[in-house]
Amino acid sequence: MPNCLQLGKQRSMVNISIFRVQQLLLLLILGFEGIRGEYGDLVGNWLVDYGQAECKLQEKDTQQLELRIYNVQLVDPSQDYNFLIYSKEEARAFASLTVAKNEFDAEGSWRGLVEVTGLRFGYSILNVDLNVQGATETETETYPQPLRIAVVRSRVVDERVTTYVSAALALLMFLNLGTVLDLHRIAGIVCRPVGPVVGVVSRFVIMPALGFGLGSALWSGEWTLQLALFYTALAPSGGLANVCTVFCKGNLNLSVATTTINSLLALAFLPIWILVLGRLLYEDDDLAVPFGQLSGGAAALVACVAVGVILRLCLPKTTRFIFRFLKPLSVVLSLCLVGLTVGLNWFVFEEFTWQVSSNSFPWPYSLLIGQLHTSQVLVAAVSLPVIGYLSTYLLSKLLCRSATDALTLSIETSVLNMTMPIVLLQSSQLEQPQLDLILVVPIASSLLSLLLFVVFYVVRRCLGWNVRQDEDAFDHKQLMAEQEHGQEGPVYQRP
Repeated sequence: MPNCLQLGKQRSMVNISIFRVQQLLLLLILGFEGIRGEYGDLVGNWLVDYGQAECKLQEKDTQQLELRIYNVQLVDPSQDYNFLIYSKEEARAFASLTVAKNEFDAEGSWRGLVEVTGLRFGYSILNVDLNVQGATETETETYPQPLRIAVVRSRVVDERVTTYVSAALALLMFLNLGTVLDLHRIAGIVCRPVGPVVGVVSRFVIMPALGFGLGSALWSGEWTLQLALFYTALAPSGGLANVCTVFCKGNLNLSVATTTINSLLALAFLPIWILVLGRLLYEDDDLAVPFGQLSGGAAALVACVAVGVILRLCLPKTTRFIFRFLKPLSVVLSLCLVGLTVGLNWFVFEEFTWQVSSNSFPWPYSLLIGQLHTSQVLVAAVSLPVIGYLSTYLLSKLLCRSATDALTLSIETSVLNMTMPIVLLQSSQLEQPQLDLILVVPIASSLLSLLLFVVFYVVRRCLGWNVRQDEDAFDHKQLMAEQEHGQEGPVYQRP
């Protein structure tokens, strides 16, 4: 029994020692870092007048803010205090100024200039901290209404130049593909447009609903990121999907026909979706549809395809060169288009982070640099093309489409457009630098959709599945043989 009592006393002494050590550590922490109190506890409800609702400046520019701190009511006049004015995100904007007690007038007011320098595009906030020196520690409180700082990226190349160059590359790609179209098969597709209907339903019903659902699940409350993913899902696929169809021996005629039809119908479906989701759910009245660019792009697409078909009919000898170098030329044009878009927007990828989202900034500060999460963007960029491919393939098989047509329509849906979502976002009148930050969503989604296709193509080649399955499938060697021997090829029979 005595041993038990002695053991109990020893445990009690150990617990008391641990508690005293914890108290000592707490006092040391408070002594070095100070005590952060609630606003209004130290000198009353002091106020800050920034003179403006937002500080917006470009990278490397400096702006002077006229700032006023007033209504400072010190309970003990002998206490020393100072105000620290600083930028929270120092990597984006720099500002630092200390206002001492002797700089305030008798009424507890101070007015002066604060220099803010933009370092890198993005958002920051200008905080004002009050530090009151006590007997043993420094108490600190922060003004609850900081000033928003928006640093706008310096433009190196005019956006219109990049848009026009990208459009020219895409149209050249369609001109190249137009030379290999078969008018007999195109007529059969138009007479029985089951395939294009599947493509329209997948593009303008399944994909927008999928984009909206993924955006709401991943970025709840951040409607600009949701809008970027929604536009990425809604935009009709471009020439990249047609090039992918060539490599996978799909139905190129169906692919080009579906791309053309979707581009024309986008003039009707885009306003409907933007009216329903863009304004009602995203609560933004500034969203608009760039009818001029969309209609001009659709007309140019049809014209380039038509010119390609005319070249094949009227100048067969000239088009033999295109037949011979169809795949290499398509790859070069695709790489130029992707490389141009990614290269000019590479700055966005430098803002990725794997950190968990911080709740210390309410909207609209939640898009601060450092909160554009790689994991969320990757989940959206992978899920959108994969689910789109599987749903379109299932819908095609339910409507008794052939394996070639199902493959073609699935590629048409899953290979995402990179340029049109950027144009749609630019027309939505989003402010900078918010627009630059969310461009990573369509760019990353399009790049990953291409990467997934490359993996898919390599697997098909390795397993021996990349073969022509029926007469509708594209066969580059057969096309070359027909041209070399001057044959017209089999006449398409309507099923």
